[in-house]
Amino acid sequence: MQLHDNATRALRRGDREAAIAAADQMVKLEHPDAVVYRLVGDIYLRASKPALAVEMFDRYLKKQPQALPELWQRGIALYFAGDYRRAAEQFQVHRRVNPNDVENAAWHFLCVAKAEDFEAAKKNVLPAPNDPRIPMAEVLELLKTGDTQLVIERVGQTPEGSRDRESAQFYGDVYLGLYADAKGNLDRATQWMERAAKDAPRHYMGDVARVYADYLREQAKATSQPPKR
Repeated sequence: MQLHDNATRALRRGDREAAIAAADQMVKLEHPDAVVYRLVGDIYLRASKPALAVEMFDRYLKKQPQALPELWQRGIALYFAGDYRRAAEQFQVHRRVNPNDVENAAWHFLCVAKAEDFEAAKKNVLPAPNDPRIPMAEVLELLKTGDTQLVIERVGQTPEGSRDRESAQFYGDVYLGLYADAKGNLDRATQWMERAAKDAPRHYMGDVARVYADYLREQAKATSQPPKR
């Protein structure tokens, strides 16, 4: 689909406005297939329009309800839209089709921490054994123990300048930031996420990292106190 290709190219060059414009046109197509709503939801999420992404994913699910377990993207969109309980439920059900995904466990952890509290999140870490990606085993341990150094050290064990280091550094920074967010440490979360977003790849999770960094900056503005006069 040409409009989807246009949106994808726009995201690759960092042009969110063009991506959103293409997505808007896709929604206006006459009698769109169900998959169009899913594709548009992906674009809106990656372009920092999470509420619109949720709307599109939910439209898709009305036509394809059996697809719910696959739709991890919807959980991320729900988180940024502030619907933490439904986000946690999405990640819970995603485990049925992706039981070894530490990223899913991390996002579930974050959403439980926001919907309930940090201790509840620690008590309800989703199992995600044997995720081979670096540093996912250490990220899972971080959720259980709070040991950030494990992640940092594992990233540092990858060859400097290699693709493994680039990937490990990116995902390590993202999930150290997510953990700090779950813990309520907004300053630290912002530092990690901005580092992840700075040179993030132009792929789905790279865009999510950029959206997350923007989200945290907005949270910081909303919680900051104006100077006293």
